[in-house]
Amino acid sequence: MRILVTGGAGFIGSHLIDRLMEQGHDVICLDNFFTGNKRNILTWMDHPYFELIRHDVTEPIRLEVDQIYHLACPASPVHYQYNPVKTIKTNVIGTMNMLGLAKRVKARFLIASTSEVYGDPDVHPQTEEYRGNVNCIGPRSCYDEGKRVAETLAFDYHHQNNVDIRVARIFNSLTGDQPVIYYQGDRLYCESFADCYDRIHQDISDISVPCFDSQANMVLKPISAIWKHKVTKTGYEITTTWGKRVKITEDHSLFTRDENGLPKPVFGKDLQVGDDVAVPTHLPFIDKSLEPFYITDKISGTGVSICPEDVVPYLEQYRKPIYNYLQQKGISSRQHFSHLKKYEAGNRIPLELWQHLGLPITPKECIATASSAKRVNNYIEDIEALLWFLGFYLAEGCLVYRQTGDYQLLFSSNLKYLEKLVAVCRSLFGCECEIRWDEASNKAPCVRLRSKIIVDLVVNSFGFGKNLSTEKDIPNWILQLPKQQLVHFLHGFWQGDGNHDAKTTGSRLILNSSSPAIIEKLVLILAKFGIVGSVSEFYTTASKSNPKQYKSYRLTVQGLDRYEILSLADSKQTLQAKTTNHLAWAKVKEISAFEIDDFVYDFSVPEGENFIGGTYGVCCHNTYGPRMLENDGRVVSNFVVQALQGIPLTVYGDGSQTRSFCYVSDLVEGLIRLMNGDYIGPVNLGNPGEYTILELAEKIQQMINPDAQIEFKPLPQDDPRQRQPDITKAKHYLGWQPTVPLDRGLELMIQDFRDRHSST
Repeated sequence: MRILVTGGAGFIGSHLIDRLMEQGHDVICLDNFFTGNKRNILTWMDHPYFELIRHDVTEPIRLEVDQIYHLACPASPVHYQYNPVKTIKTNVIGTMNMLGLAKRVKARFLIASTSEVYGDPDVHPQTEEYRGNVNCIGPRSCYDEGKRVAETLAFDYHHQNNVDIRVARIFNSLTGDQPVIYYQGDRLYCESFADCYDRIHQDISDISVPCFDSQANMVLKPISAIWKHKVTKTGYEITTTWGKRVKITEDHSLFTRDENGLPKPVFGKDLQVGDDVAVPTHLPFIDKSLEPFYITDKISGTGVSICPEDVVPYLEQYRKPIYNYLQQKGISSRQHFSHLKKYEAGNRIPLELWQHLGLPITPKECIATASSAKRVNNYIEDIEALLWFLGFYLAEGCLVYRQTGDYQLLFSSNLKYLEKLVAVCRSLFGCECEIRWDEASNKAPCVRLRSKIIVDLVVNSFGFGKNLSTEKDIPNWILQLPKQQLVHFLHGFWQGDGNHDAKTTGSRLILNSSSPAIIEKLVLILAKFGIVGSVSEFYTTASKSNPKQYKSYRLTVQGLDRYEILSLADSKQTLQAKTTNHLAWAKVKEISAFEIDDFVYDFSVPEGENFIGGTYGVCCHNTYGPRMLENDGRVVSNFVVQALQGIPLTVYGDGSQTRSFCYVSDLVEGLIRLMNGDYIGPVNLGNPGEYTILELAEKIQQMINPDAQIEFKPLPQDDPRQRQPDITKAKHYLGWQPTVPLDRGLELMIQDFRDRHSST
């Protein structure tokens, strides 16, 4: 679609152009640069679908377009009062020219009106039916009355000439199954975009994602929004080198290489087989090492007892407190002695009683369950051995649970690695187990580790399953281990997977699994080392006697200078593909179109403009940026600039007048929905959250410079006392409401202004 945006180099217009370009439209930006700035649209200057025309809308122009977003007009008091006659002419003559153009070419016309049409309202909040309270000869009337006439013109052209119009009254201003990676605080999550949205959309204040910066280096940056849209359109599943896949809408972008080798966005519908697409070779992680611990600090203490070397001295020294404890538990006094004898016979004291007595837990005590004579070391000191054990279990272990209370971890693998497993279980947990193998039966050798405590630790506490589930996955905390620990987990997985020595010595590293979730996490783990692996599918049989085939997944790594897993932290990879810092250029192997009639999702990442999504990790695009003028005289920018400059924040009147603040990304979404919907309007687009001017000043003061002063000055003429939109119609007709909280929007704007100040 060919779309004209008047005032397109301005604050809102430039963000609107970003979204329209992202959706694949041909966009014409019309601006006289009175308040607009070329830097706001610099990204699109050389794009074949973008055209910039320096032109004043008060003069006619002839163009061929399908839609017109008419945003041209100074919007802040400083600018529209600078030349009030020019402001009136822009609103009246400029709007007539654009409506005349829409009439001639049969384009749909959207006018960005304003909450100023309500003047200083007597009705609160303001609905679209309210006719306002405007001073027609005051200092603000060039803008207020100008916009009222502009709305009148739009409806007159609609009624008289059948011009298809939309009227927005602006107050202050991938598919869901795709995996995404993000942090909430310092905790890593890898889950579907739909699950991500459900988890975080109500509070994004501490969410960050891995993305590449301007030099194509991977970094972590905070998001400023998460989007969820219902769409009916074409989507594309893109498959690339190394088996990476991502499903995107036709108007969403991946990244290809520009003439300088740096990433530039390309729409999904424009991708061709053979094109280069950016994928990460390295991912940044927030490391959390696993330190030595007591098992009793990790698992539920129910049914667990402490086993000291000799329980008798404890029973004698604490006899009376033990009796008191038993009495509190409802055990009759005649049974107290029998309980003590039971503790003595089993040489154990229930953990709850041990803690009740205030006894310290030290590395020398073992633990056991009431139903088992098998003791387990409580203190786990050798973390490297533990991680090897967990990796080994993930590769070739499984959970066996019988209702009789027989909890087992069953391992089946190569004989020499099972021998290592037996030794690790002995030194790590203090558990004896043996290898069972009948060569005549043609069954693989196996080891059974019977211990409810160890099962609970591995499956439930460490997350290698949930509630004794037999389904396995790599828990996210594993990905956050430092590389020095992570190699031991990978080593255990590789050895549990079988004997690859003959296949991989000096040529490649292979990791196999029947679980795509496990392989996906392994891809992310390797990216922590700056290593790219290739994923493929294959089929295998469970045994020679069972011909049924099962799908499995293989992760293959080539090009390493060192293939020893324990040395991966020092390994370097040479890829048979072009690279740019932390990005590799994967070739598009296959593009499959499909129809979407569902919700789709997107992140907004200021300064990053991308995030990692899809199966095995692909760089996906988004665009976002504040760009508000510093000298526009509006209350938010005034306060931010004053606080940054260390001068008093100016509050007019007593600061009790109220405003609502809608972040620009929310506003752009509302404009696009209105333009492409069936409802003409007018529709209020704004944030119903209401703040006094003094509250806003104090909030910005605390965010930037708590020592800044606040000074009060007389209230200007016709300054509205209240401003709050009723967005009932926006919700009903557009399915729209703002999503970015005020604090988050202020953080982004403050950072943008701070960056501009530092650059000058």
